[in-house]
Amino acid sequence: MSDGFGVTAWGRDWIRLAQPISITRPNPALPRARTLARNDQVVEVVIAAGSITAAVSGKRTHVVTLSCATWAEPDIKRAEDVLAAVPAGDLPDSVHAECVRGGLVMLEEMTSICDCTQRATPCVHILAVFFEIARRVDEQPLLAFELRGVRGRPDRDPTRILIEHIDPANFYG
Repeated sequence: MSDGFGVTAWGRDWIRLAQPISITRPNPALPRARTLARNDQVVEVVIAAGSITAAVSGKRTHVVTLSCATWAEPDIKRAEDVLAAVPAGDLPDSVHAECVRGGLVMLEEMTSICDCTQRATPCVHILAVFFEIARRVDEQPLLAFELRGVRGRPDRDPTRILIEHIDPANFYG
């Protein structure tokens, strides 16, 4: 199913957008979309809180914009707490599962816009961006958090511990 896309739980969220399990027949645009992503034809990707923009090159270049809701402040705080508890540079699938169990919806409905004239929704360009984002999120799962409004990972310098992360009862052993 993955074809090199969506090899982590973080990326599989994006593959489910491109290939929802509720469909009853194959989408003929999926092979072309995977090819566009695989051949690095999804360029100028900008991921920000609540939005993604990208250009998909081919015979012509089309601009795709994806939008989703950012998390409310309590959800951002829960996500920051989860991120603070894992080692720097490591976000395994178990962290994704923990987030989902904790009620954090990593990816939900997105609004998508493409400037092409295709009538199919989502068009091949939007699908290509889904695959490209799946690949990028597989490599850097922190992007999934940035998309939802988490402003970055807390300071992970091992020589410094934020005072709020110290448990006074266990700090001195």
